Amino acid sequence: MKNPIIAGALNFFLPGAGYLYVGGKRKKFGFIILISFILLYGTAFFTSTAPSIVPQSGEQPTQISLLDQVGAIAAFLLLFGFAYDAYNETLKKRN
Repeated sequence: MKNPIIAGALNFFLPGAGYLYVGGKRKKFGFIILISFILLYGTAFFTSTAPSIVPQSGEQPTQISLLDQVGAIAAFLLLFGFAYDAYNETLKKRN
């Protein structure tokens, strides 16, 4: 039997992995999501030049824009949604 907490945690930290763990109908969807997020994270990691939040001597502190804040909240909600869905999918397969 698959553990719903493990499925939810996998989908939160690596979207799509929870679906692959559970198997079933959403396995193909999970694979697509997993590959998409790996490409998205890899692209963001290798192309971003994130400014330092801690200012160096003589520099002004960097402000995080409202768009960045909204994007971070949206990403968290998306990850939470994937985790919740994988958790529920595992519970359905148990019954």
